[in-house]
Amino acid sequence: MRAYTTVTLLLVLLMHSQCKKDKLADNPTQQLQGSWRLLYTSTAAGPKELSPEGSMRILQFNGNKMLTYSHDTLLAKESFLMAFKSDKLPYLVADSDPWNPRIFSCTISSDTLSLLSVHNSARVGKIYVRVK
Repeated sequence: MRAYTTVTLLLVLLMHSQCKKDKLADNPTQQLQGSWRLLYTSTAAGPKELSPEGSMRILQFNGNKMLTYSHDTLLAKESFLMAFKSDKLPYLVADSDPWNPRIFSCTISSDTLSLLSVHNSARVGKIYVRVK
C-alpha cells in the first residue's frame, strides 16, 4: 500500500511540473529571451530600410534586462516588462527613462520579433531575427 501511495504521489507531482513547463513556453517574456539581430526598420510613411549586413545591431533579452549591442559594443541597458491590454496583444515596455517609457506592440514567432512603437507618430517598426 505504501508503494502504491508513493507512486501515485510521484505521478501527480510529475504531471503538475509538466503543466508548468507548457505554460512557460506560451509566456511572451520567456519567448523573448535570447539574442535578436535587426533585419530592417520601416515607417508608415516610407519604405523598409534594410539593416546593412555589417551593422550587426543586436537586441538581447536576459531576464528582465534588454541590452542593445552594435558590433559587440554595449550601447544601452534597460529594464523591460511585458504588459497586456484589452486587445490581448503583448506590449513591451522599456523603462530606461521612468518618466517617458518606450512602449512597443510586440509580435513574436519562433524566429522573428516585430516591435512597433506605439507612441511615435511615424509608427516606426523594427523586425529582428533570432540569433542562433
